[in-house]
Amino acid sequence: MMRTIAFYNNKGGVSKTTTVINVAYILAEIKKKKVLVVDCDGQQNASRFLAENINNIGVEDTLTKESIFPESAFSHTRYKNIDMLTSTIKMNECSENFRMLSESEQQNNLEKLNKYCNESNEYDYVLMDMPPALNCITENILSITDGVIVPVELGVFAIQGISKVTEAINKVGATFVGCFISKYDKNNKSDAELKTMLESTLGEKVFDTIIPYSNIIRNSLNYKVTAYEYMKWLGPAKRYVELTEEIIRKVG
Repeated sequence: MMRTIAFYNNKGGVSKTTTVINVAYILAEIKKKKVLVVDCDGQQNASRFLAENINNIGVEDTLTKESIFPESAFSHTRYKNIDMLTSTIKMNECSENFRMLSESEQQNNLEKLNKYCNESNEYDYVLMDMPPALNCITENILSITDGVIVPVELGVFAIQGISKVTEAINKVGATFVGCFISKYDKNNKSDAELKTMLESTLGEKVFDTIIPYSNIIRNSLNYKVTAYEYMKWLGPAKRYVELTEEIIRKVG
């Protein structure tokens, strides 16, 4: 059964795109699943990393123009089992353009994307890389997913703000699968304290897997490879395998 999963936080820099890239790779190359990555972020980082070609038409055109369908944003990747729908810089204006449509137009355009993801029968997982924003377009995209996973970089403000993120997810009727800690510094006493605070706030919704702050992850992106491809025998790459396996267990 196919599952659509959004990776979302309204705060930038928490490793949403890095996670999507690495989880997609583990699902496709290690777990032998067929994966579709949907780039919903106007920064286009997932598209630049994965896509063989970035089209002039992106996911945002599907959502704002009746005559354009998701196929127009399709691209193969260098990985056999990963395809993607790319975005363009126009995604940054998508929310305002979407808002100007009638309610029926909004629903019809959203259904095009939903139908493409759910009825192709080609993919086991659809991973949506969401922008760091809370607006009508993110709310509507989240509403068509099977679950939302929130990466969290530890900080007092981030933990205080997690309730707004979960409220937004619940508001649109999406399922909050849980959150995981990224960029964790085991040598920082503050991170350990904040981890405890997050766990006391969200309980079992906090994933067991923790992604460490690591130059291996940073360098792998610079070389345009996943952490597993870069140094699969080291801890950071293994954590992405563990995170992927935990996602599979939690989402189904």
